[in-house]
Amino acid sequence: MKLKNYINQTVKGLGLFIGLGLSSVASAQMSGSYTIDATAAATATNFQTWLAFNNAWNAANITGPVTVTVKSSLNIGTTPVSLNANGGSSSTNTLVIDGGNTRMTYSGTNAAFRLNGADYVTVKNMVIENTNISTPGGVTITNQSDYNEFNAVDVFLNGYTGTSSSTFYYAISASLTTANSNGSAATGTTGQPGSFNKIRYCKMYTQAGGSGPYTAVGINGNTANYTTTAQNNTMEGCTISNFYYYAVFMQYPNGCEVLNNDISRSNTTTGGSATMYAIYANYPYSSTRANSISGNKIHDLPFVGATTTTTNLSTFYGVAVNYPTGNATYPSVINGNSVKDVAYSTGSRYVYYIYYPVLTDVTNNVVDNVDGSATSSVSYDYYIYYPTDVKVNGNTSTNS
Repeated sequence: MKLKNYINQTVKGLGLFIGLGLSSVASAQMSGSYTIDATAAATATNFQTWLAFNNAWNAANITGPVTVTVKSSLNIGTTPVSLNANGGSSSTNTLVIDGGNTRMTYSGTNAAFRLNGADYVTVKNMVIENTNISTPGGVTITNQSDYNEFNAVDVFLNGYTGTSSSTFYYAISASLTTANSNGSAATGTTGQPGSFNKIRYCKMYTQAGGSGPYTAVGINGNTANYTTTAQNNTMEGCTISNFYYYAVFMQYPNGCEVLNNDISRSNTTTGGSATMYAIYANYPYSSTRANSISGNKIHDLPFVGATTTTTNLSTFYGVAVNYPTGNATYPSVINGNSVKDVAYSTGSRYVYYIYYPVLTDVTNNVVDNVDGSATSSVSYDYYIYYPTDVKVNGNTSTNS
């Protein structure tokens, strides 16, 4: 309204000029096949840089399916790729970015690749390398970004040796600076970070001897409607080779799945935090599908070959779940996980810590060679506190 009033007060020629300018911006469209190729000339269908594609996407309205094939490994400097919401996106009008096994190198803070309200985006077959040494990140999904998938998009944090909590590989988070930020409203920028997203078959690692990110993967919901509204985000088949405090962190998730992932600190020969969580979930609910932590292999913590005399790990949680709440159709599920070859010292250990579970299945999990020098009573393989309608079956402990 302010722009319209301003135009009405100007000469007609100026008003016409501004009107035409707005029209040309609004009519920008994108559909079909494109490339990102630094070796070819810039054309209507070829972008020489990630930034050129980023700017075109954020200015355009998608009118059909878009496919982008990346043909060049590129250094994007300190400017991240940040794809905003697009009014034309739908289950039909999708964006697929095939990285073609190329590498994106980024040296800025926080995530190199960001979905800021973008929907129906698939990114696959590439490596994201972040060389920032203070607060590096890989991918952030935020601001109600829904129905997106990262498939075989590896994240390499190359050079980081610190302990900052603003470090991560992947984050479904309300914040750009941490993986551990949940929303607080049903809608808007402080609402759901994202729903129906998938992180699948991605490798996450550091240089040899790196400390690892504070949180490898964060999957967050929001406090406004997490008990009733499904998010149904999925992390599946990924390999985490280094982390500092949390490998997987979930806050207020509903219907989220962490399935068949491999979690270790095989990238390093020194310890991380003295307190460590492999998988942590706080207030998980199940509305339209089970919130499930299943089939994950947790091993070699705090590093490969650690013993009770060489470890720095004091307090260890393998799978820690607070207040899991299922229903008769979709119970909360902790099934078929294994925790193996973990060494801690004189602190506490809760290999499976399930606190106030309701309609929850704890089944077919394994503890194997979790060893500590502690003699206190707070050393549990399976700690299930105040259960209601809980099934516990087929769990085993060996060499522990």
